[in-house]
Amino acid sequence: MKIAILYLILMSHLGLAQEWLGNVITDPAISKRCDDLAKKREQKLGHKQKLMALLKRNNHLQTIAPRNRHTVKLKLEINEGQLNQELDLTRLTIEQLEEGIIRKGCPGIAL
Repeated sequence: MKIAILYLILMSHLGLAQEWLGNVITDPAISKRCDDLAKKREQKLGHKQKLMALLKRNNHLQTIAPRNRHTVKLKLEINEGQLNQELDLTRLTIEQLEEGIIRKGCPGIAL
């Protein structure tokens, strides 16, 4: 009998805890801001992947370019430098966006 009463008391507390977890109110402005930050991050990640593919393509073109085509090689080297700069800037931007997401305390976003 005592066990049954103890069981009922414990179950009622668990029910209240679950009801409280279901009724948590979130501010729509916070979720909108977090969604915007997450979208910007995804766009920058896509941009980073494109830059990395362009760098890989540029390196391949440098290896297959004929040795007597000095201007082509020079342009490919300049292009590689510009791509590396753009990639570094994109990486920094992604880092800043991730820090902003963490600082803002966006719920449910895993980095």
